[in-house]
Amino acid sequence: MKRPLTHQLLVLICIFFSSCFKENKRKDDVANAPVKNALIAKGNTLWDNGKTDEAFLVFNQARELSAKDKDSFNLAIALGSMGIIATESGDSFDGQEYSFEALKYLQINQKRDHPYLVSNFNNLGIASYDLKKYADAIDFYTQAIPLITDSSYMHITKNNLANAYRESVKYPMAIRFYNQVLSARPSDANKARTLTNLAKTQFLSNSHFIPVPMYLEALKIRRQTQDLWGQNSSYSHLSDYYLRVKPDSALFYSKLMYRLALALNNPDNELEALAKLAELEPLKRLFYFKRYRQLDDSLTGIRNASKNQFALIRYQTEKHKSEKLRLEKENEQKKLQIARRNIWLSIAVFAIILTLLTSVAVYRQRKKRIAHQAQEQIKENKLKTSKEIHDVVANGLYRMMSEVEYSPTIDKQGLISQIEILYNQSRRISHSVSASPMDFIDRLNELIRSFSNPETKILTVGLEEKLNSCLNAQIKEEVLLIIQELLVNMDKHSNAAQVVLRFEILQNQLEIRYRDNGKGLSKDNNAGKGLLNTESRITALKGVFTFGHHSSSGVEAQIQIPLT
Repeated sequence: MKRPLTHQLLVLICIFFSSCFKENKRKDDVANAPVKNALIAKGNTLWDNGKTDEAFLVFNQARELSAKDKDSFNLAIALGSMGIIATESGDSFDGQEYSFEALKYLQINQKRDHPYLVSNFNNLGIASYDLKKYADAIDFYTQAIPLITDSSYMHITKNNLANAYRESVKYPMAIRFYNQVLSARPSDANKARTLTNLAKTQFLSNSHFIPVPMYLEALKIRRQTQDLWGQNSSYSHLSDYYLRVKPDSALFYSKLMYRLALALNNPDNELEALAKLAELEPLKRLFYFKRYRQLDDSLTGIRNASKNQFALIRYQTEKHKSEKLRLEKENEQKKLQIARRNIWLSIAVFAIILTLLTSVAVYRQRKKRIAHQAQEQIKENKLKTSKEIHDVVANGLYRMMSEVEYSPTIDKQGLISQIEILYNQSRRISHSVSASPMDFIDRLNELIRSFSNPETKILTVGLEEKLNSCLNAQIKEEVLLIIQELLVNMDKHSNAAQVVLRFEILQNQLEIRYRDNGKGLSKDNNAGKGLLNTESRITALKGVFTFGHHSSSGVEAQIQIPLT
């Protein structure tokens, strides 16, 4: 990870103005920075490719170099990565040791440290859980949660916390956290995992509870998302439940688990499936038992070898440190060579400072430009709102004033109806100003509710959350105004008892269908200004607007708006 620019600048200034000996030492620190970053990047690549032993060795090299340079940030990263690898390899004690060591170099008041604090707290929680120290696991997960900003990572951590509460036989607390995850719209993988864990916990807390529907729902999600590892977990839970209730079903799911474990080359799940099959199929018990013993011995050997590899790396590290100390003492005598390098270092310092100053200037200019664009957008929104208030509210008030002033008699009921319409229009304008773009569905529902009453029922089809992501801000605002105009026209002229609004996205365009069962349009009816405005809005969006009589009765409208 790269250091912040302010930290780099401070280090470089110290190099330039300190004594000759300190300059030499600081110079080595700067020269080593790219090496440390490259080592950490290499370790992550090896780790992602499943080469954990090699990754551990590379992270250890980064650890040594960071410790020498007193680079606490990169030292914490290297130690944290080593701790996670050790825990994942079954060495929970060493995993805890590395994570505890990493926490010494991280500070909770430094925001850049938060992801690494979370990573280490979670690793300590996992290691404690594996060691059956569930109270410690709960404590570590609880410390991690306030620092998490990523929702998916939050769901995983709360799931782990709930598991620890479950193993502590604190079922109400576990169920509470599982429900928190499910109510937060988790990803498919997190939803399936949480459903499975919640079902198991509810069964443990109440032996009369039947977890199968929730297990099957989780399995359905995992099959739809092709989550093979998750499917293996579902098969295991279903087999466990049916083991005492319905052995033939338990055997069915155990066989599915066994075949999938073989396909995934997952020895742990294969071991678990073999144990189930040995109990459920007495005629093949000897075959399953032999395979179980063979696999268990092999897996134990691999894990012990991995632990020994980590122990060997630690031994070699200490030996390497002693050798490095000897070499450092010899290198101190080469002052002349170091002094020559200082000349180049001074040049590099000024070049870097100049680069930093240029970067700061460019950043400030860009910040000003973004602020100016934001102000312009605010002005544009204000003008748009002002125009809407003028067109809708002011003109409506003026029309009512004219009717009151020049009509020989005042239609009180008609005037009340006009005032009510004007009130609803004003209210909707207020909501459209205060609401954010992500509130599109809520705003549209509220608009529709404002026109619904015992005499007029408005039904919607296809008004789903996915519209939020498919429509841009401009289309959302225009659609709200278009629907508003259609409903105002219905309320004023149609006397409809039922209205149907259908929303659908087909071939990269939004299609809206409107139909009511009102009295329709009179023969000499011309499109009013509201409908003309609606047509102009749709045309501006390069869309198509069709409005007229339905074949049976009422009014029908069809709107097509391209999304790109």
